Amino acid sequence: MRTVLLIILAALLGPVAECQPLGADAAGAITYSRSITAPLNAVLLFDRAQEAWTWTFGKEPGARALRTDRDGGMLEGVARVNYRSAHLSMRDETMGTIQYRVTIHVKAGECRITVSELTHSGNRTTPRGGIHFGLLLRGDEPAGRVRGVGASNSRRIYAEVKAVADARISTVLQAFEARLRANTQP
Repeated sequence: MRTVLLIILAALLGPVAECQPLGADAAGAITYSRSITAPLNAVLLFDRAQEAWTWTFGKEPGARALRTDRDGGMLEGVARVNYRSAHLSMRDETMGTIQYRVTIHVKAGECRITVSELTHSGNRTTPRGGIHFGLLLRGDEPAGRVRGVGASNSRRIYAEVKAVADARISTVLQAFEARLRANTQP
């Protein structure tokens, strides 16, 4: 009897395990990474990186430093990109933010900056609720089905969200790198 129950249980659970959707990392979350070299010791370079943070990422909407460790050479913070669809009549539902995390690692002669965890949240105050894409992935489609939007509109809005985030984050990363390099020149 036990054997029969185990076979039935395995038969029922087997297809369930095979049908589960892949995790968010299956397509790969969008991440930006830069390495900047500078002829300074770790403490001086950290001070310059913190100043560059203040004048670039620190000026972005919702920016705040979460962790500042001068001795360990670590600076973490979050910021966001405000988003509003330019192509759809359902602007209020897609209007929202793209939150992201900035991590800066500093050691003697090198500053590594990583922007990750880009997450879109739609406007929750609309009558039908917001359209949320969640974690932005490298693929052409969001991680899951988006409530209230058809497949073609979902792909189009998702591409627009990623393009807006890419343009803004690339601009701020370039400004950070330029500011850091300018402050480390003799």
